[in-house]
Amino acid sequence: MQIRVFATLRMIVGGAKVTLRSGPGNTFREMLDELVVLHPGLQDQLFRDGELSSRIHVFLNGRDIRYLGGIDMQIPEDGEVLIFPPVGGGQ
Repeated sequence: MQIRVFATLRMIVGGAKVTLRSGPGNTFREMLDELVVLHPGLQDQLFRDGELSSRIHVFLNGRDIRYLGGIDMQIPEDGEVLIFPPVGGGQ
């Protein structure tokens, strides 16, 4: 499965997309755990006290997973997964 990452996360993973073995049938937690194993620098970005940081937004087909079932829900078939760190900008 491919996921897309944005902003400062791209520097950590080396690009805009990451290919993972996790996919449909796995949970988002399993997917994120695999992502951290591949890119240990993400640990402090993604998690706080073993839970998804409130500053990180994981979207499934354009909707935040917090409002769909949370980090322990299964990834569906044909789901597009995007991960956004906190961003700011503009004047």
